[in-house]
Amino acid sequence: MPEPSDAHEIVHVFGALSPQIEEEIASVSSVLQSWGYDVRVIGPLSRTGRSLLRAAGVITQEYSEQAPRSAGARWSEARALAGVIREAHPALIHAHGFRAAFAGVLARGGGARRVPVVVSPHLLPQIVQEDARLGLRARAYRWLLAKADAVVVPTEAQRDDLAELSPTDADRAEVVPYARPAGPPLDSLDLGRRRMLLGITQSAVVVGCVIDGLAQEALEEFLDAAASVCMEYPSLEFALIGRDVDHERFHDLAHRRGLLGATVFVDPHERFRRAISALNVLVTPQRGWPSGMLALQAIAANVGVVAVEDGEVAEILIGSPHVTVAPASGPDALGEAIIRRLHAAAQQMTPELDVAPEAGGEISMLVSKDFFDLEDRWEAPADRDASRTDERPADPIAQFNPTHAARALVGIYHRLFDED
Repeated sequence: MPEPSDAHEIVHVFGALSPQIEEEIASVSSVLQSWGYDVRVIGPLSRTGRSLLRAAGVITQEYSEQAPRSAGARWSEARALAGVIREAHPALIHAHGFRAAFAGVLARGGGARRVPVVVSPHLLPQIVQEDARLGLRARAYRWLLAKADAVVVPTEAQRDDLAELSPTDADRAEVVPYARPAGPPLDSLDLGRRRMLLGITQSAVVVGCVIDGLAQEALEEFLDAAASVCMEYPSLEFALIGRDVDHERFHDLAHRRGLLGATVFVDPHERFRRAISALNVLVTPQRGWPSGMLALQAIAANVGVVAVEDGEVAEILIGSPHVTVAPASGPDALGEAIIRRLHAAAQQMTPELDVAPEAGGEISMLVSKDFFDLEDRWEAPADRDASRTDERPADPIAQFNPTHAARALVGIYHRLFDED
């Protein structure tokens, strides 16, 4: 498909603060801008996200996040956001999440000036679990999806999740792959300084999990897996990364599993990539969004990833030397995968001293910095010889070049412009 040259303003909208959505939009928009598209983002923006989007050439428009507690309040919020969208005079509305989709459908108008609406649904497993009987909330979401001109998901795993809510919309959903993280490299802070700022023990081996938007069932699976690993390797530290953490609730969950002394609660202060880069291993117990984006952020920071067997990380990164997939469902299998990832990490780090470790001592080497430098880049075993001959290993996330996602989106956008 030829690269477009006519300018169109694409308006991306989201109703709740999400660094992962900001990252996705920034990655793709940097390409769309170079093709002649004007891109605007309307939503509650983090300071880091705002800078990232502006660096990609995106027009940013702040919209304060609301926390409606009743149907009437949600309706009022949607109408207010729809008014903001209309004032931008969009050529196309791309709504991220159902809150934004509701506002987008209200904003698009009708008749000759009807604006196409594309919906990227998020947090689908949580929506289905929280509305187990698929009642009023699920019917409202199905109505919104039916009103959308196109539905976009990044993986087949998310299509499967969508099928639980609306089989018809799952069938017509189009896959637009994740794009690797955009923007400049991480800050120049060394690992020790980065951990100190986040409240993480500088010399520990840290296994972390991003808990923003994480379903209760997935969170408990991670904590149960952590408890099983901690019994065998008590020197490990587990980090729960999230904004506005309910400390009392999470303290109770960790305490009941005997993990409280080994658990640290990390507020990333909107810098999720910095927090992820401070880990040795990131666990993604989510089946769907945003586990794929989190895994790409981790790999870009040379952090190993552990994923559940039937999730989107296993789908898109199967075979990656940076990813260990749990062999089955459940916390025992997840704990086994964490241990395997830690052993792989120990084997992939560069020894600081020419001292032969004792047999079976990989984890003890990892816990102590006597043998391994925790700040060294991790190398896949197959790449070690190549690195010694000055050959750089292949980029593990090259297949997620933002151009691929941009071309897929442009194809959808152009089809909707033509239909309009």
